[in-house]
Amino acid sequence: MSRRLLSPLLAMAAALAWPAAAADPELAAPVKAYEGAELDFTLRCKGCHGFEGQGTEGHVPRLKGFVGLYTHLPDGREFLLRVPGVARSRLDDERLAAVLNWMLATYGPEPAPGFAPFTPGEVAQARVAPFPDPLARRARLVAELHERGLLPAGDDGMGISAEARAAR
Repeated sequence: MSRRLLSPLLAMAAALAWPAAAADPELAAPVKAYEGAELDFTLRCKGCHGFEGQGTEGHVPRLKGFVGLYTHLPDGREFLLRVPGVARSRLDDERLAAVLNWMLATYGPEPAPGFAPFTPGEVAQARVAPFPDPLARRARLVAELHERGLLPAGDDGMGISAEARAAR
């Protein structure tokens, strides 16, 4: 087929396909509008922790199916408040408390029974003193999660889960 004939045919095919694509609900669906704590999390946290809370294997802790486990430990609440990314956040105390609560509700697992939502007051108090060695603190908490049977052996919460890693 000659190029003179092929070009108009391709243009016509594209023109006919356009209305069909626009009629597809998935293609025509509006873009998600983020607001409130979800918007703050998206702008300030998802760059490292990922859009699905998956983290970066070996570098950035995953949140999905993991972050709520800290609420089951006596020192877990303080840890979540004092890790550098939280304690040094540019968000004000009210917005940061909302992000922490949104994060727990979104990524789970379920917080410990009786867990009270974070408040702006406790955020203000905790962020004055970020942990000097958050990795060592985190390692102790992960070991405690293993001891309590809350986290499978071999899973350190860094990036993908042990189950997902084994399935590779």
